[in-house]
Amino acid sequence: MVVKRIGNELRLIGIAIVLALLLVVGHLILAKSFEGFIWVEYTAAAIPFIMFLLCLIGIHSAAKTEAGS
Repeated sequence: MVVKRIGNELRLIGIAIVLALLLVVGHLILAKSFEGFIWVEYTAAAIPFIMFLLCLIGIHSAAKTEAGS
């Protein structure tokens, strides 16, 4: 039981790190040096949806672990 809980906590830490990196990347791609690229607009628009999905995965994982203990 302890090993599964530690694995779940590592997954949540990984999700938190990816979310922090998405925040940094989102701010960096909105810099003036990237304004001419077409992919910047689509990437900047997709980042909040990816972050929302990762948050839902984290909440689901935490709730499942809490219900199991």
